[in-house]
Amino acid sequence: MNLKLSKNDLFLPSLLFVCFFSTGCSINNETSLVFPGSTTIIKYQLDWQKDNFLKRIKEFKSRPIGESKIVFLGNSITYGLRHWNKSFGTDNIVNRGISGDISNGILNRLDEIIFYKPIAVFLLIGINDFFDDNSSRPERTPEYVAKNILLAAKIIKTGSPQTKVFIQTILPINNQQYLDDKPDYQFLYPDYPSINDQINKTNEIILKDNDFKIIDLHPHFLDKDHKLLRKLSTDGVHLNAQGYQKLVNILKPFIDSVNK
Repeated sequence: MNLKLSKNDLFLPSLLFVCFFSTGCSINNETSLVFPGSTTIIKYQLDWQKDNFLKRIKEFKSRPIGESKIVFLGNSITYGLRHWNKSFGTDNIVNRGISGDISNGILNRLDEIIFYKPIAVFLLIGINDFFDDNSSRPERTPEYVAKNILLAAKIIKTGSPQTKVFIQTILPINNQQYLDDKPDYQFLYPDYPSINDQINKTNEIILKDNDFKIIDLHPHFLDKDHKLLRKLSTDGVHLNAQGYQKLVNILKPFIDSVNK
């Protein structure tokens, strides 16, 4: 998918550029353009997702990214491994995961990334766009989510050309494992559109992109039925210690190459 940025896509980074060189603008100010505000409306964001989003944004304000960092940008999969630096034997990885975040949420918090210009960004997002009953939102398609993911990477690269951007493919889920504990999640039943099918289609689109380095995580986590391996997950969606170790093993060569 060859994306071209419109004037609207570049609007926020442009404002950030003005802010950076303005003596009256501070990233510690609650009204700073670096962070989305509490009144920011994010398309498709549910109430519980907004609560998590705003809580983490508040934490980000108190713990800035800093210089010469590697940013892990994503949802609960990213947030869930608190000790990224310990796992990789590094000291410059910053966790910018937000539980429940969606692709539109990522698009609304890129100014902080552009402001600090990290040496690399590892982006993993998309599962929460599909982990919902989208029957009333037919426009929320794999094409829509893939476009958002690639657009996020494009905006980062445009605003911070020296930053290396790595896109990770979306991990599979295991419906039955999740339903074992939470049987009320009806959209996981077979008579609803398959979440794994939507994930696969999104990944297929992303993998065709030639503008960014794509790290294809997805096949490493599949069982024989093309679902998330139970032994790698706590609930059919999130990773356990063994799952995170596999993830670290896959990503370590890329981290090492960035930190040379």
